Amino acid sequence: NTPILLMVSGGSAFQFLDFVERGVLGPHLTLTILDERFSTDPLVNNFAQLEQTSFYERCMERGVKTIVTKVVEGEDLYGLSERFQRALLLWKKEHPNGIVIATMGIGSDGHTAGIFPSESGARFTTEVWVLGYTVPKSVPEHSERITVTHTFLKEEVEEAIVYAVGPEKAALVERLENDGCDFFVFPACVFHHMRRVTLFSAIGDGVRN
Repeated sequence: NTPILLMVSGGSAFQFLDFVERGVLGPHLTLTILDERFSTDPLVNNFAQLEQTSFYERCMERGVKTIVTKVVEGEDLYGLSERFQRALLLWKKEHPNGIVIATMGIGSDGHTAGIFPSESGARFTTEVWVLGYTVPKSVPEHSERITVTHTFLKEEVEEAIVYAVGPEKAALVERLENDGCDFFVFPACVFHHMRRVTLFSAIGDGVRN
């Protein structure tokens, strides 16, 4: 019954939520998104997509609380990022001994959460927990996003579960394990600076810590 903030990534990382046992869900758990696409389109917004999963349905049946990141009328990108930051700070204030767990993935360009490679990557190391920004031009879609920062991942996430399964992920995992992994060029390198990360892949024994 320890208070837990479960922050989930979208996309393929939704897939393994179906394997979370129903019995561990309850009012001690607060569910939210790790990063968000600024859009009112339910096929684009990550939280709106989460709401359509069977995992979310089970959470609601078990009394799980939520921090909603859907865009409200009249809200801009920075308004959403500030609202999300306030919600995270409030959760931390109300649950000082709570645990933050995150599910994460690795994109083909090395991005994780909503942190993409860019020349201005240094801003992700800011002291704030949430950042709203426009992604680099090299990212072809969903240009406006919010994400938790490097600082939040490093200092606040107690446990991360990384899902990097598929043949196209093999080179990414290999690159991640090389010495000199550069966060600004390959944002998934943040894993090296986090408290505990378990990476599931299709390489070798399939599980790496």
